[in-house]
Parts: sequence; structure tokens; C-alpha cells
Amino acid sequence: MKIAILLKSGPCTDEADRALQTAADMLAQGHTVSLFLLQEAVRFCCLPLKCPESVGLKESIGHNLEVHVLTRDAELRGIDNPSIGRTISNGTYDSLIELLESCDRIIGIL
Repeated sequence: MKIAILLKSGPCTDEADRALQTAADMLAQGHTVSLFLLQEAVRFCCLPLKCPESVGLKESIGHNLEVHVLTRDAELRGIDNPSIGRTISNGTYDSLIELLESCDRIIGIL
């Protein structure tokens, strides 16, 4: 099953922890999972690699979690190049719609 998780809450929040745990659980069950970072969640692109949230995100990425960041929201928060190599890809509203249309389930952890 292909699952999209939308996250708008920033790092160090219960919502962010819940989103990362849900993504990890779904990946462990063999699902294809995409995490789309919106609004304050784009700040995951700025976290130091030793922050607990970034460690959980990095670990899930290692288990094939696809991560997308809404470039416009990142720019509004002063993040010029939000993509981190191949691990986090830049996204637009159009790519968000395409992702949502291609998924079997959508989870909003807002």
C-alpha cells in the first residue's frame, strides 16, 4: 500500500514524533511511505544531524522513506535550499497533488 503522511508541525513537537513513528511503523509493515513537510515542518531541513528528530528521520530515510519539502514554505522561512542531497526532495503544490492522487491512504498529522 502506498501511504502519504502530511506534516505541518515543526521538529520537537508531539505531532512530529507521531508522524515519524507512524512512518517507521508503516515502513516496517512493508508499505511505501512518503512524508511531505509543510509549514513549520520544513524546519526538519535545518536540524543538526545529532538532534533526536533528525536521527529518527534519517533512520526512516534509510528504510526507504521518501521525504518531500514544500519549497515555497521553506523559502518563506528563510531556507534557501531545503533539499538535502538525495534524501529530501523539493516539492511544489502540484507535486503534492500528484502524490496525494497516487496514494492509497493519506494521513494528515497537522
